[in-house]
Amino acid sequence: MTDLERHWLERLQVIGKVQSRYLWILLITMIFYGALQERVSVDTDPLKTPIVDIEISGSFVLGFGPALISFFVLAITGTMRATRTARAKLNLGRGDWSGEELDTSPNALDLAFYTTPQSPKPIAVVTHFSDVAFLALSPYEAAWIAKRLWDAEAPTWCLFVVLGAVPWLPAVGFVGYEFLRRVQDVPRLWRTR
Repeated sequence: MTDLERHWLERLQVIGKVQSRYLWILLITMIFYGALQERVSVDTDPLKTPIVDIEISGSFVLGFGPALISFFVLAITGTMRATRTARAKLNLGRGDWSGEELDTSPNALDLAFYTTPQSPKPIAVVTHFSDVAFLALSPYEAAWIAKRLWDAEAPTWCLFVVLGAVPWLPAVGFVGYEFLRRVQDVPRLWRTR
């Protein structure tokens, strides 16, 4: 193995670790903002931060939700593109199981929907969309939060809607792109046995 191949192998493994962390951070962020959204719509009292005992407007914190969620979607789709580049440099196949042994940090979605070339083809095809399906929920939640801010005419709602739209638009585009790539992989997955 050449030094260049080792470099790309290390990069592939680091990207796997980073992607796993970003997926967890995105999940926690989505849960946080989902719960905060319900609290803010029911209770207009300011939020109190523990330890430092500062009061913050719930709608102000909620306003950052669409931008933050969309940012993590961008980071995760960035890891997907970086993974493809590293796999291409290592001459690994696309949309198949080649190089599985090189993924030393599979993420929770990888393992929850794990398949092999011997898995039934319909199951392998459907589970190939698991990460994109999860990512598609994120821009949906971000748009829902922005709509709630818009409808409530929360203070500075216009600023937050614009701030959230800046990362949201490319995030939706990248998730759509990843979905189309998965669709292109279906014939290859169907033939693999």
